[in-house]
Amino acid sequence: MRLQNIAGFKRFDQFVADKIRRFDEEGKTFPTLFSLTFSEKDNVLAEVTDGYYVKKVTYGECEQSALQLAKVIGAALSFAPKGSLVGLHMANGVEWIETFWAIIAAGYRPLLINSRLHTDLLEKTLTEYAVAAVISDGKRFSMPTFTREDLATVEGKDEGDCEWGKEVLFMSSGTGGNVKLCAYTAENFYYQVISTPDLMRRCPAIMDHYDGELKQMAVLPFYHVFGFIAVYLWYSFFSRTFVFLKDMQADVLLHTIRKHKVTHLYAVPLIWENVYKAAIKKVRSQGEKTSKRFDKVMKIADEKEGLGKLLGKVAFKSLRERLFGDSIQLMITGGGGIDQDALRSFNNLGYHMVNGYGMTEIGITSFDVSVKRTVRHLGSIGVPFYGMEYKISDKGELLFKGKARAARIMQEGKESIADYDEWFNTHDLSKEEDGLFYLLGREDDLIVCNNGENINPELVEADLIVDGVDGVCLFADRQKTPTLLVSVTGCFSAEKLNAIIEETKAALERAKLKDEVKKVVVTTDKLLDASDFKVSRKKIAKKYADGLFTIVDNQQETACASSMTDVEKQLIACFALALQIDEEEITTKADFFTDLGGSSLDYFSLLDILKEKFDAEVEISEEDQPSTVEEFYNLIKNN
Repeated sequence: MRLQNIAGFKRFDQFVADKIRRFDEEGKTFPTLFSLTFSEKDNVLAEVTDGYYVKKVTYGECEQSALQLAKVIGAALSFAPKGSLVGLHMANGVEWIETFWAIIAAGYRPLLINSRLHTDLLEKTLTEYAVAAVISDGKRFSMPTFTREDLATVEGKDEGDCEWGKEVLFMSSGTGGNVKLCAYTAENFYYQVISTPDLMRRCPAIMDHYDGELKQMAVLPFYHVFGFIAVYLWYSFFSRTFVFLKDMQADVLLHTIRKHKVTHLYAVPLIWENVYKAAIKKVRSQGEKTSKRFDKVMKIADEKEGLGKLLGKVAFKSLRERLFGDSIQLMITGGGGIDQDALRSFNNLGYHMVNGYGMTEIGITSFDVSVKRTVRHLGSIGVPFYGMEYKISDKGELLFKGKARAARIMQEGKESIADYDEWFNTHDLSKEEDGLFYLLGREDDLIVCNNGENINPELVEADLIVDGVDGVCLFADRQKTPTLLVSVTGCFSAEKLNAIIEETKAALERAKLKDEVKKVVVTTDKLLDASDFKVSRKKIAKKYADGLFTIVDNQQETACASSMTDVEKQLIACFALALQIDEEEITTKADFFTDLGGSSLDYFSLLDILKEKFDAEVEISEEDQPSTVEEFYNLIKNN
C-alpha cells in the first residue's frame, strides 16, 4: 500500500532523507525543528479512545494551539526573564506536546519534570535551579504554578518575533538524593535523528507501516530521555501518529494496541516482563497439553531460524490475538536489563523485539538491528548509531563519543560543558562480542569481597532466584558486607520461609558464592517502588540501611498471616476468588493488576464479590481506585 501522508514522495525513506536535509540546511534550531515537525498539517498527530469513539488530532491543529498558547504563556510569565527555566509537569498527551512547544516558542527553556520523584526532592531541585514557574496538570509547587485551566483565563499577547528557547532539560532519577539536569540543544537533537536513514536500511521495522499507517504507543513518559527521543522526537519529526492511553493497566494497554492497530511499542523491561508473566500464566493455566506444546514450539523456533517467525505466528495465533495482535512491527526495550526468557518468547511468537541503550546524559545511542532472532535473543544493545562511537575502557566500562549527547550537565552547583572530542564514561560495564556490544551491569554496583574478588550482581542474580521468590537484590551494606535481599511477597509459613532460605543458600553454593555472600535477608516487601522503572541497587541498599524494608526470619511462627486482621484475611479470600488463584499468592500490598495479573473485568468481579461479602456498596472514584488488600482495608475501615 502506497503511503499518502509523506509530502508527495514516492517512498518513505525519501521523505525521511529530505526532512533531515532541510533540518541541516535551514538551521539546527528549535524554530526549524518545530516547522519541520508540523509541516504535514493534515497528518494525524494523536489518537485516543474517548468512550466508544476514537478522537483524532492533526499536526495542524496541534501547531495552532501551541502557537496560541505561547502568547498566553508569554503574558502569564511576564515576570520571568526570557531564557528562564519553566517546569513542565504533565502526563503524556496532546496537551503535553502543545505546552512543551509553547514554552520554547515563548522564549523559555522547558525543564521536563520527572513526576515519579518524591515531592520534597522535586521542590529541592526546582528551587536549587531557580525554576521561574511550573506549568502543571494539577500539582502545585512553591513557585508560581499554572494549569491549563489557569492559562485559559489569561489574555495572550503577541510579542512579535520573540527569540525561542534554546535548550530542553531532562532530570535524572535522583537515586542518591540529588537530581542531575542534562541540557540538550536543537543541534543535539539533529544528531539524534540523522541516524534514521542508516537505521532504516539496517532495520526496516523501525519505520514499517501497517495498513498504510505508523502508530507509536506513547507508553514511556515524555519527560524521560528514552520516551522523549526514541518515542516523541523520532516519530513526530517524521509526522507519524501517537496513541495515548488513559489507563496503564496491562489489559487496557493490550486492548488499545489491538484497537488502534499500533505498529511500534517502546517500553522499559518492567512492562514487558509483566505482560510476559501474564501470558505465560495464561498458557500454563490451560493445562499440561497446551503448556508442553508451547515449550515444544519455543524449542523448535530456537533451532529453526528461518521457520521460527512463521511458526510462532501460526502456532500461537490465539495467544498473539490476546497479546498485541498482528499490527506490531517493532518492540524495543531499554532502560535496564530484561529477562532473557521474555525477550526470547516475544521474538519466537513472531514479533520483532530488540534491546536498546541510552542515558539521560547521552540520549539514545543504539539498539540491536540484528536480522536473526537467535541473535536478538542474546540481548545485545547493538552498535552505536551513525555519527556515534563506543569503546570499552581498560576497566571494562562503556565509553561514548558523539554530538548527540547533552550540551551541558549540572549537578550540585557544578556544571560541565560537553567536549565532543572526548569520551564520555557511562560507568556501565560492557563487552564486545562478534561486533555487538553487551551490557554487564553498573561499575558502581560491583561488590569487592574480602578475598579481593569482585562480584557483578547483574550477572549472578538471575541464578539466585528460587521457587517462591519474587526477586533478589545483591548489594554491599554499610559495613561492606555482601548482602542478598530476597523478596517473598506471598503469605507463607515458617517452614516455607526456612525452605526458601535453604534453597537460596544452595543456589549461592552452585554459583560458587557461598563463602562471599553469607548474609541472606528476607523481606515481604517488593523491591521496586511504584515509581520505579527498574531496580536501583543504590536505592535498595539505602532503604535497607534506613530500616525501610519489612524483614522476617524463620524463627517467626508465620511470616505474614498472623499479623493480619480478620477483615484483611477476608479481603485476601475475595481477591483469590476474583482472580482464581491461591490465597497464599496474595499479600496485603500486592497490586491487583501489576502483581497479581488481574484485568479490568476481574476488578469488576472483585467489586461484586466485596458487595456480597460485606453487604455494602464499595464507593470508588475514578481518581482513587484501590488495588491492594491494604487499600481496600483502609477504605472499609474509614467508611
